[in-house]
Amino acid sequence: WGAGACLADDMGLGKTLQAITFLLSKADKGASLVIGPKSVIPNWVNEIKRFAPQLKVIVLNDAINRELAIEESDANMLILCTYGVLTTEAKHLSAKKWNVVCLDEAHNIKNRNTLVSHAAMDLVANSRIILTGTPLQNHVGELWNLMQFINPGLLGRWNIFRDTYVNATLDQDHRDMLKEMTQPFILRRTKQQVLNDLPEKIEGTHYVTMNESERNVYETMRKRVE
Repeated sequence: WGAGACLADDMGLGKTLQAITFLLSKADKGASLVIGPKSVIPNWVNEIKRFAPQLKVIVLNDAINRELAIEESDANMLILCTYGVLTTEAKHLSAKKWNVVCLDEAHNIKNRNTLVSHAAMDLVANSRIILTGTPLQNHVGELWNLMQFINPGLLGRWNIFRDTYVNATLDQDHRDMLKEMTQPFILRRTKQQVLNDLPEKIEGTHYVTMNESERNVYETMRKRVE
């Protein structure tokens, strides 16, 4: 069908693993693209090595020739990149038809007028999925942009949506209408719902020794707040 989806589970319930499972099921159809903040890219690399080692992973941020890496990506290959690289390499990324495009921490495109949002909208893919535990952070207008990425046109034109839902006081009928339109495309589980399925909490202690320059900064800040 080609409809897009939003995984909106609470943190720690396996959105990354669910996405990898989907990517793996589609891997033979062509190269896929995963975009996320810099902080999550190493986790993606580790999780793919652990659960889907048959996928060849290329971190576009580290590629010597990014344009060539994009062009030569093929089936069973996964390109990872940050939102910053999405904007700087927008021309090359949008020139390729991807198998699956996945946005992690997708609220990074919540503002429709930003460069990163425009770059994301220009991507061409057979399937689109987004991962975000907070599809709404400030106002309902952010939901329009996320839905526009995964299912263009689902919530109508922006100016009509804005006047109907963003600038208006939402009554229950409008809330129900919005929920009815979006719910089929959003999977959200809370920790309370799956508490019995979660493993026991695992704690680890890792000691880090500061070097001299780090120690100086630390001592300066410590004295400042004393």
